[in-house]
Amino acid sequence: MVRAGIYIRISKAKRELLDAQRQQPPCEAFCRAQGWQAIDVYLDDNSSAWRREVRRDNFERMLADVRAGRIDAIVSWQMDRLLRRVEDAGAIIAIAKQYGVIIANVDGALDLGTAAGRKKLYDLAVSAEYAGDLSSERIKLKHAELAAAGKFSGGTRPFGYDLEEYVYTDHSGKHLKHRMAVNPAEAKVIRDAAEAVIDGRATVTAIVKEWAAGNVRSARDRLFRYGDVRELLLSPRIAGMRHADRKLVKAEWQPIITKEQHEELTRILGQPRQRGSNRGTARSYLLTGFVFCGTCGTRLRSHRSKATREAQPRPRYACDRRDGGCGGIKRLASVVDDYVVLYLLKELPARLLERAAKAAQERETLGRLLTARQTQEDRLQGLTDYLADGILTRGEYLRQKKRLQVRWDELDGQIAEVRASSSRRRLRGATLEGLRQEWEQLDLEDKRAVLADHVEQVIVKRVGPGRRPFDPNSIQIIWREG
Repeated sequence: MVRAGIYIRISKAKRELLDAQRQQPPCEAFCRAQGWQAIDVYLDDNSSAWRREVRRDNFERMLADVRAGRIDAIVSWQMDRLLRRVEDAGAIIAIAKQYGVIIANVDGALDLGTAAGRKKLYDLAVSAEYAGDLSSERIKLKHAELAAAGKFSGGTRPFGYDLEEYVYTDHSGKHLKHRMAVNPAEAKVIRDAAEAVIDGRATVTAIVKEWAAGNVRSARDRLFRYGDVRELLLSPRIAGMRHADRKLVKAEWQPIITKEQHEELTRILGQPRQRGSNRGTARSYLLTGFVFCGTCGTRLRSHRSKATREAQPRPRYACDRRDGGCGGIKRLASVVDDYVVLYLLKELPARLLERAAKAAQERETLGRLLTARQTQEDRLQGLTDYLADGILTRGEYLRQKKRLQVRWDELDGQIAEVRASSSRRRLRGATLEGLRQEWEQLDLEDKRAVLADHVEQVIVKRVGPGRRPFDPNSIQIIWREG
């Protein structure tokens, strides 16, 4: 008996008409009429079949089951539920040719063993992809028109603004739309921050801390991070402008800051920060990039300096006013390094055990990526069949192959990233002494890599003037999650 897998895809736009309850019964009835056994249902809910960045997990699982010999036929309600892209048709052609799987919808089966059957499937995919691309182009054109007119393009409300409803009337009737209106309370927070940066009274880091202390939250109800605040202050939106065709145009919403203030913020925050004498020292100190001032939050510089009664300069971490810091922290690098390493090695056994528990999840992710890459390989093989059958010209074949190769390269990169992440456990000792011995064998770059795996930041706090005994409470380690 033929073992059939039923594929169902529910798109957001057609959820009411094409939900699972409407697609599945006709497919099951078709299987019974053919004398087939429906052994599994593959449901992709709210998954676009033509947007290339959207992954259809159950579509990939279905193809994997075909390769594994678990199903002999694929049944869908309509062919556009199964595929919307030419490369999907190529993958199905390839596995049908290799494994003899039957492709069918409720109107009947396609004989993919013949050139005519393959051409029909290809034509269906071309028509479906054309419809999807046409819809995409219309949406992009509409967004371009909205941008040129300085209008809100939709989506989540941005911090500083509320979304208010209004009625829009055109030749087709009345439509309910949204536009942005200034949120007075949030606008004041933004305006105060912008003025503080422009006047030199605060840095972005100081604003992040001030907002966190005041429980200022984004439109998504989370605390702001450094990058969030910097991006917000640099956004032309708060100056009543928006990008359209790589140019700034006046927007329909009211500005929170002036255009001149926006330009000044861009001048202050928009240029890469110059490291000065710190340039080229990134690999000379263990904790460069990890250590921050506990008073003002500025990243500490790594440099050599000579204190009173010292014959030679010694490596230190210091809060430098040239970086916008308070200048109140200067600590011997060796003292901070030794404490952080000792504490890291004490914590590592438990953290390594936690990482080992997540290894199964990493293997599952790797398996999904490898399956997706196999599908891309099938699609490439399907294109070769189309070329041999004369369905594709050589120019069309090369264009499709180039497009598939981009996705292939992307998957290869993701696979390499997962594999690299899985092999990052550079220290494997179960005891403090074993870990210490392994640590001493690592070079500086590998030591920094271990730190990057486990440590987010090291906060160095002020200890007061003069020579003092080392106080462990003056060093705070913020661990990386996961």
